[in-house]
Amino acid sequence: MQKLFFLFLLILLQPLLSYAAGTDLKPSELKTIIIDPGHGGSDKGGEGSDGILEKDVALQISQSLKNKIIGRIKLNAVMTRDKDYDVPLEKRVTIANTSNGDLFISIHTGSAYSDEISGIWIYYMDYEAGGDEFGEIDTDDIEDEKKDVDMILKDMARSSYVNEGTRLSELFQKNLTDIIPDQKLILKPAPISILKDVNMPSVLIEVGNITNSEDVKRMMDKEYINKIADAILNSIKDYSRVNGRESLK
Repeated sequence: MQKLFFLFLLILLQPLLSYAAGTDLKPSELKTIIIDPGHGGSDKGGEGSDGILEKDVALQISQSLKNKIIGRIKLNAVMTRDKDYDVPLEKRVTIANTSNGDLFISIHTGSAYSDEISGIWIYYMDYEAGGDEFGEIDTDDIEDEKKDVDMILKDMARSSYVNEGTRLSELFQKNLTDIIPDQKLILKPAPISILKDVNMPSVLIEVGNITNSEDVKRMMDKEYINKIADAILNSIKDYSRVNGRESLK
């Protein structure tokens, strides 16, 4: 009897599941942006030939972005680290989720196998890129109906986060192209752990290849750092406008 009831519930939920998978749930007004400077402390990340470190570049851009978010658009900005210290992946996720973030932006540099590779890489979450993480419910092995319903609701929310993260990454691409037109930009889906685990739309950006000499010159230029932060800020503003939120100035 319980199995029949649960199957009936699934049938009722199917239109809603299809809607969530194909469209975006309308988000609420932006309040808090989570900024995640990659690496830190003993985890240096990538390293350039002149000694420049990924962890330092990521922190510098993150601090600039935080100041712009607070000063220009008057939103709350939370950083997963604000100095040079180790922060495990699990703690970054916890900070983001317990801070009730609306958007999650992780900042890194690339560290390619070839020093000839250059450009900015923008990653958004895609479960299919690494297999089906959503999974399917086996109706022949149902033990706890309430638990399975909770899982469905979580997957619906996760689907919305993926859709919104994709939208945000496209805005990153547009605004970075506008502000830094001479820099190569690559937009790419990837099953990145930290993007998967945060409960909000998320994007990871690599602001240049730290093993490429030309990209390193850019990353050591304060004007370039400022342009990256401005482009991300403009993307947040555009995201607010596109999603019908209160327009940010």
